[in-house]
Amino acid sequence: MKKIITMVLLTLSLSAEVTKGDNAVAFKLQTLDATTSYSMDDFKGEVVLVNLWASWCGGCKKEMPEFFTLQQEYKSGFKIVTVSIDKSSSSSQEFLESVEKELGYKRPFIALYDPSKSMPKAYGAKGMPSSYLIDKQGVVRDVIVGSLSHDDIAKLKIKIDKLK
Repeated sequence: MKKIITMVLLTLSLSAEVTKGDNAVAFKLQTLDATTSYSMDDFKGEVVLVNLWASWCGGCKKEMPEFFTLQQEYKSGFKIVTVSIDKSSSSSQEFLESVEKELGYKRPFIALYDPSKSMPKAYGAKGMPSSYLIDKQGVVRDVIVGSLSHDDIAKLKIKIDKLK
């Protein structure tokens, strides 16, 4: 009986999703252009929005310009870290470049590439896009599944300001 309980608990822990109050998932990923590596530790002491996305995802395309604007508003103490799971990093780069052209300015946030799609698995993401608001201590304070509208961003800003 003890072995069965252990197996059930192990199975649940492997398939569990990250929820409010959990620690952020540790990672080490490269930027889309593979010039720089980042880990979750690089953002200690800052409020972070980790966004899992792909260029083929309709909701991701819809919310990405909102992230450009949101990061422009916060010059310090808050970072947006997008993590693409596209088949190739060039697809992500091309999409972000099209948003830059449309908005008239360069991407103000960090864009990472996850070729093995380990982040959605580690977070137990229920859909794309998925975003995780993480406090200065590395604790997940909000989980958002689906794209963020302009109104959703306004509500998110209230949460960010409380955590800063």
